[in-house]
Amino acid sequence: MRFCRQGFTALVAVIVIAVAASSASAMTGGLAGMRAAHAITVAPAFTSTDLNATPAADWISNGGSVNNQRYSSLNQITSANASGLKQAWHIHLNGSGVAAKYSAEATPLVYKGTMYIATGNDDTFALDAATGQQIWEYQSNIEQTINTACCGWDNRGVALADGKVFVAQLDGNLVALDQLTGGVVWKVPVFNWREGVTLTSAPLYYNGVVYVGSTGGEYGFRGSITAYKASNGDFLWRFFTVPQPGDIGGQTWAPGPLGFATGGGTVWNTPSVDPAQNMIVFTTGNAAPWSGRGPGQNLFSSSFVALNATTGQLKWWYQQIHHDIWDYDCPAPTVMFDVSIGGVARKGIGEPCKTGWLYMLDRTNGQPLIGIPEVKVPQNKANNTWPTQPVPVGEPFSAQCAKASAFKGKQAKMSGYKVKIGCIWAPYDTTHPAAFAPSAQGGADWNPASYNPNTQKMYVCAADSDIAQLGIPAAKQTSSYLAGKAFFGIQFGGFHFYRGHVTAMDVTTNKIAWTHTYKSPCYSGTFTTAGNLVFVGQVNGEYDAFDATTGQQVWSSQLDAGVAAPGMTYSVNGKQYVAIYAGGSTFAFEATITGEKFPHGDSVYTFALG
Repeated sequence: MRFCRQGFTALVAVIVIAVAASSASAMTGGLAGMRAAHAITVAPAFTSTDLNATPAADWISNGGSVNNQRYSSLNQITSANASGLKQAWHIHLNGSGVAAKYSAEATPLVYKGTMYIATGNDDTFALDAATGQQIWEYQSNIEQTINTACCGWDNRGVALADGKVFVAQLDGNLVALDQLTGGVVWKVPVFNWREGVTLTSAPLYYNGVVYVGSTGGEYGFRGSITAYKASNGDFLWRFFTVPQPGDIGGQTWAPGPLGFATGGGTVWNTPSVDPAQNMIVFTTGNAAPWSGRGPGQNLFSSSFVALNATTGQLKWWYQQIHHDIWDYDCPAPTVMFDVSIGGVARKGIGEPCKTGWLYMLDRTNGQPLIGIPEVKVPQNKANNTWPTQPVPVGEPFSAQCAKASAFKGKQAKMSGYKVKIGCIWAPYDTTHPAAFAPSAQGGADWNPASYNPNTQKMYVCAADSDIAQLGIPAAKQTSSYLAGKAFFGIQFGGFHFYRGHVTAMDVTTNKIAWTHTYKSPCYSGTFTTAGNLVFVGQVNGEYDAFDATTGQQVWSSQLDAGVAAPGMTYSVNGKQYVAIYAGGSTFAFEATITGEKFPHGDSVYTFALG
């Protein structure tokens, strides 16, 4: 019955689109006027095989496929001919999301010649992927008074399946749009933003279910993954990443006002999926507040978490940072890959982290892939630091010690206390500030890494930075605690960026294969192709391509706005395109550090061989 209804709808829609424009007033929700003679092909309820296939002409999931490799089998554009890339088309998204509060972080999806993309204001567009012509627009009309968004107003992309485009909105609503018109099919409140929860990660569609992570950070709310029925938005299940007393992991939180109730464990990323195990895997944010919590390991914050995709039941977990007081969570998407290590076929999953390390596990059981020993680290009894931390075998991709030269003059002290210069894991408390590296924004932040099975390398977009922090007394935190109100538990001292870089990590050794450095932080993420290419953007508007094997830069283009989003590739009528959303980043304070201009905008660019 569903197939027949969709087939009839598609036929009618093709006729309407080709002959006449549809009135926006006929749409439910935002503006959805069709403006081009372009026939949209209705997406099916993709199977697990469809979703796990290596992308070619189409890019139907946020990570390319549900393994989140961001790898395409297209090879018309190669490292040998990429210098011939020319702009194919460039359009503006009607001024959506151009203010300084927005970050343009969405990856476009493409199916059968139509592109779908959302802006930082959750406005969503369908475009002709061959010409850039707008087909329809959905205006979210979200409240402009939202004040619980941790790190700017952003939307990291949409999901597509079963004739619908799924959008997770900053106001806490999950919306399903009609793929043909942009009209609202259903809308469900996941959470209310006033509670301290926003939705910024791209939803995941898998086997008839839409999964969405709750974001927000330090606003007194527990992170979660929630599953909904894709056909009608019916609630299926929810997994909280900060367990209550009595739940698995509940004993790892101290009782009282600065225990589990203060939240954390945000889910910033779109999960990856292992269809063979019917398993989704994601990572979680730090515990909140950063400083002053009672003793405990604080599961499942700063952790890999694997769930049964059907029931939401916990399968395994691995905590990357115990009792995190540095904001060293790993918010990037997890990446699944199969690789031979020492002649043994392994099923891996990895993720680069703010610590500057790449963490890799065996995804069948959550155990380290090539070794992550627990190492004793400096202690601070007042801040209940954990005695050991997992340190991956291999080498870090980012610097891990603060620069003493940066903490002089006014930055030498915080609230009258001298800043101690240290390295990763340097502890601090309310009277002993410490400087350490990486900072809370790098090594690698949310920006997705990509994996190329031909080179067996993961391509990480990262930065070298350091920071100083001083704790706030727990009594002051408790007296000011209120759900929906930001509380970090620390004072920030000096915050410095030194360079950005894209780094290729060999997953068989966890060592650096090559690095290309930039003046500004690398924040966009990467994607890679069978043409032996890696693409990466910079927040100053530079967009580059590298030889995936050697790291040689083979192409570059200057865009009209900063690049804070990962790109992607697709083909229409046998022609391969590279697409990138250029709209700038919220973190404009970096401009005062590096001296560069980080422009905002609303551009989508595509490139192809001339």
